[in-house]
Amino acid sequence: MTTKIDELFATLRGLISDQPRDLAMAMAELRSVAAERDKFKAERRDLALLIAQYIAERDALKAERNIARQSLRAAEADAAETESVNADLRTVNARLVADLAAAMERLNHAESIIMQ
Repeated sequence: MTTKIDELFATLRGLISDQPRDLAMAMAELRSVAAERDKFKAERRDLALLIAQYIAERDALKAERNIARQSLRAAEADAAETESVNADLRTVNARLVADLAAAMERLNHAESIIMQ
């Protein structure tokens, strides 16, 4: 019986002597898990910042695109107005040329009358 008790005590001593090592291993594992958690949190923060920067840049580009569209519309309106003014000037020019031709014809007719 004593040997059985001695064996149990020996086993118990072995288990007790293993506890500090097991505890140290568990603490090391906890530190590793905590480090991984902190790394994940940092990566998540970095990702959130990148997403915020992307959204800000996207919004800035949309605003620039809208300004460019407005500028294009204004330029198209100016071009249409310029074309309209040019058409009016062509019409006026054609009338002036016709008036000049008629005046020259009258002048030539008057000169021919005077020369006779």
